[in-house]
Amino acid sequence: MADDDGLILHLGATAGPARTVVPANLRPKGGRWKDRMAERQRLKSAVWNAQRQSKPASSARAGAGAGDRSAQQAERAAKPAATAAADAGPGTRQTPRSDAERASNRPDPRFPASRKIMSSLFTKNPEIPTLARVGDQGNRVSSNAVLDTSSFEGIGLDADMRAHMADKMAIVKPTAIQQNAVPVIIGKRLHAGPASAAAGDSDAFDVEREVSVEHDVFIQAATGSGKTLAYLLPIFHRLIRAAALATSGPPPSRSLGTFAIVLAPTRELAQQVVEAALPLSHSAGRNSSWIVPGMVIGGEKKQSEKSRLRKGIPVLACTPGRLLDHLENTQSFMVDNLRWLVLDEADRLLELGFAETLAKILALLDEKAKCKARVLGHRSIATSLELPRRRINVLCSATLRDNVRRLANESLHNPKYVSATTIHDTVDQAAAAATTDSDTEMAPEEHAGLAAGDRAGKQPHAAAASGGGDGANFSLPSQLVQRALIVPAKLRLVTLVAQLRNTFRRQPRSKVIVFLLCKDAVDFIYFLLAHGGVEPAVEDVQAYADDLFGALDDAADGTAAARPSKVPDKSGPTLREEDISLASSVVPGVDLFRLHGSMAQKQRTETFVAFSRAQGASVLFTTDVAARGLDLPNVTSIVQLDPPADTESYLHRVGRTARLGRAGEALLFLLPSESKYLDVLEAKGLRPDNESMEGVLKQMAKNSSARKATEWQLRAGEVQSMLEQFVLSSATASGLAKQAFLSSIRAYATHVSAERHIFHVRFLHFGHLAKAFALREAPTQVASGKGNNVKADGARKDRKDRREQEQAARKKPTFKRGNDISEFAVGDVGAYFGPRAKRTRDGTGPGLDSDSE
Repeated sequence: MADDDGLILHLGATAGPARTVVPANLRPKGGRWKDRMAERQRLKSAVWNAQRQSKPASSARAGAGAGDRSAQQAERAAKPAATAAADAGPGTRQTPRSDAERASNRPDPRFPASRKIMSSLFTKNPEIPTLARVGDQGNRVSSNAVLDTSSFEGIGLDADMRAHMADKMAIVKPTAIQQNAVPVIIGKRLHAGPASAAAGDSDAFDVEREVSVEHDVFIQAATGSGKTLAYLLPIFHRLIRAAALATSGPPPSRSLGTFAIVLAPTRELAQQVVEAALPLSHSAGRNSSWIVPGMVIGGEKKQSEKSRLRKGIPVLACTPGRLLDHLENTQSFMVDNLRWLVLDEADRLLELGFAETLAKILALLDEKAKCKARVLGHRSIATSLELPRRRINVLCSATLRDNVRRLANESLHNPKYVSATTIHDTVDQAAAAATTDSDTEMAPEEHAGLAAGDRAGKQPHAAAASGGGDGANFSLPSQLVQRALIVPAKLRLVTLVAQLRNTFRRQPRSKVIVFLLCKDAVDFIYFLLAHGGVEPAVEDVQAYADDLFGALDDAADGTAAARPSKVPDKSGPTLREEDISLASSVVPGVDLFRLHGSMAQKQRTETFVAFSRAQGASVLFTTDVAARGLDLPNVTSIVQLDPPADTESYLHRVGRTARLGRAGEALLFLLPSESKYLDVLEAKGLRPDNESMEGVLKQMAKNSSARKATEWQLRAGEVQSMLEQFVLSSATASGLAKQAFLSSIRAYATHVSAERHIFHVRFLHFGHLAKAFALREAPTQVASGKGNNVKADGARKDRKDRREQEQAARKKPTFKRGNDISEFAVGDVGAYFGPRAKRTRDGTGPGLDSDSE
C-alpha cells in the first residue's frame, strides 16, 4: 500500500503461543459498523488458518528442544501471507511475487528479521500526474533586482510618456523628490494567477487580493524641487495604462468625470498646475488625449465652470472655496471615479484659513464614495486594476508644523512620508530626519538633461526646509547671492530706482521680481515707475536739487507753507485695469507688470502668463501672492522692498530665483531700526551679505552721462525730485501715493509677534516714510484725508452725514404717551402728554378726589 512506504516495523519475539493480532493499518474503516465487524472477523480467520497450518511442524520439532525457534519461524512465514491476503481483499486471486520483489524484501544479515523490516521504495506508489510546461524562464527579470531610480524607466514610468517628455518637454531625468515619490504613488500590482485570469469578470475574481495595499503619500518638498510633476506623472501614467488595457465598458472619454483633483492655495498656482499637465495630456497619443486638464477658481463665471464640469475634467486644479461650492451646488459635477486628491502647498492652505473648508471637502467626498455602487469586474477603465481601489490622498508641504501634522493625521490613510532623501513610515520618523538632514540638491550631471525653459517639476531644490518647528534651519542653493541693504526711509524710493537701473545695465535681459507687503503699494510703485520718468534738462538740475534739499530747511524754519505747490492735473495718465504691462519711463527699455489678490481674475491670469513668457527686460511688482509655488522662468533677481511678515516667507520669496542651477541674487531692503533682523536670518542659516547704499547710488551716478561719480547725492536728488514733481502734477499718482502710504503703515503691523521687537510701528518716522512715497504733504495731512485721496474723502463725507442724522434725531421732539385709556374716551387729550399722577391706595391722588372718578 501507499501508506506503508518507508516504514520500519519492530516485531518483538514472544515466548509462548502466538496470538492472533490484526495490524492497525489493516483494520477496515468507513461504511456501516456491521460491515466493519464482518471484515475484521474475516481477517482474524485468515491469520488463524495460517497459524494452524504451521502448528504440526512446530510440535514435531518441540521434542528436539527447538520449539521456540520453530514457532517464531512459522509465525514469520504465516504473517506475510496473511498480510498479502488482506491487501488483496475478498475474491481476489494472488499472483506469485517476482524475484526482484523477493530480493527487495530479503532481510539484511546485519539486522535480524525479528527486529526490523524495510518496505520497498518502488511499489504501491501513487501515480504522478503530467503538468503543463511554463514558458521560457530564461529571460525573466529578477523580482528583487536593484532599480535604477536615476531614470524614469527605473522608477516605472510609461515608455510613451518617457519618449514624449524627452522629445517635447526636454525632461530626461527625475529630480530627487520624483525618484522617491513617483514609485510610491504608482504602486505595484500583483500578477493574477491562472485561476483568477480564467474567472474573468465573475464574482470569484477577488480584486482586493490581487491588488497591493495603496498608500496615501505625504510629500515633504520645498519650492523648486519638482513636486508638481512628482504627483502628476504617476496620475497620468496610471490613467494611460488603464485606458490602454480597457476591453469593455464605455470608451475612455471626458464623460467619465473627474479622476484627480489638485487643491491649490492661490489661483496662480492652480493655473501653473494646469500648464504643467497640458503637455502630459498628449504624451501617449489616443490613450491620453481624453485626459483633459482644467481648473475652477474664484473670479470666473460659475455658469461657464458648470458647463466645463458637465463635459468632464479628468484632471482638475482648483481653489478650496470654489471646489466646495461646486460639490454642494453643482449636480453635474461627477466625482464617482475620483481616485486622487492632492493638497498642494498644504501649509499655505492652512495659513490662509482653509482648514474648515478642507474638512468639509473631505467629508463630502467620503460621503459620495460611500454612496457609490460596487461594480464587479476589471475590464472597463472605471474598474481597471491599473487604478487604485480607493481614493488616494496626496499632501504636499515644505514643513512639518503641528497644524500640518494634524491635517495629515486626519486626511491620510496608511501614509508614506516621502522626502528627497528617504521614505518614512511615520510622521515622527520624518520629523526626526528633517531636523538633522536637509534636502540634497540635484547633481550637476542632472542639470545637463533639462532644458533651459522647462516649467514646473524640473527644478532642483532651490530651497529646502529641514524642519517644521520654529527653530528649524533652512538651506539655499550655493549659486544664490543674498545681500541686505540698510537704507533710511527717505532714500528707499531713489535707491530702488538706482538698483533697477544698475541691474539692467549689467544684464539688459534680466527679469526682476519686487515684493511689497500690500496691494496699494504695488499699484503706486507700478504706476510711478511707468509714468514718472520725466528727465529734467541739464540746466534745471540745480533747481531740482535745491527744491529737494530746500524742503528740509523750510520745514526747520517754519516756512514750508510759503513754497507754492502745483495744482494736480486730472487729465493725466490713469491706472487702467485692462493694462497688462506698461513701458517704464524711469527705467527705459523695461516692461513693468503688477500682480496682487485684488485684481480681476482675467487680468491676474494674463499677467502671470505674460511675465512668464517675457523674453526681454521686465519687472514684476507683487505681494506674497507670487511668493509660493509659482515657477516664473528665468528670474534673475529678487528685490524685497518690504521685509517679509515671517522668516518662512523670506525663504519662499528668494526661492523664485536661482532655479535649475542658474545664478540668482536676492536683495533685502531694511531700515536702520530693522538691522537686528539680520541676526534672525543668521540664526536660520539665511544670513545675507551687507551691501552699501552709497555703492548702489554711486554706481547709478557713475554710469550717467550728466553726472560725475563724486556727485552721487545730487544725482539721487534729481531722481527723487523728478518723482515728487510727477506726484504733485498727477491726481491719480497723488491719490495712489497717499493710499499706499496709509496701507503700508497698517501692513507693517502684521509682522509675527516673535519679530515685533524689530518691526514695530513706533519705530517708524512717518515724515521720512512719506518721502518714500514721493509725498511732500505732512503725514497728518495725508491721514486726515486732505488732498486727492478719494477713499478718505468719501469716508469723511459718510462720517459727516451720519453725524448730521444723529443730531437731527436728537432735536426731534419725542411723543410720550401716558397710561392706557379706553379707546372710547374723548376729550381727555392731556392723558397723552406727561406722566399721570400717582394714585393713592384709597383711590385718590394729588389734584383728584374720589368723586372725579
